[in-house]
Amino acid sequence: MGNPVNRRRFFSRLSLAFGVIAGTAVAQKAVIEKGKAVVCESESVKCPNGHDTCPGIDAPLAVGNDSYQNPEVAQLRNYHVLRCDVCHVLFTRE
Repeated sequence: MGNPVNRRRFFSRLSLAFGVIAGTAVAQKAVIEKGKAVVCESESVKCPNGHDTCPGIDAPLAVGNDSYQNPEVAQLRNYHVLRCDVCHVLFTRE
């Protein structure tokens, strides 16, 4: 077998590598909003005004034909409406 010191060093480095990988897998994104650090539940986004923000609203976009007699609505699943928590601007993202 190998030298016990080398074996111990190998296992300590291996456990450190697993710790780094596991830590980045569960890491959450924190942004500064109104002077305070806020941890986002999902990924953070950058609004059109340049703020890093957690999406306050994250909803799919729906379009309709504006007819009360025969309304038709379609959901655009690839497009989402988001709201900036800093400046309260609504914007879309694909």
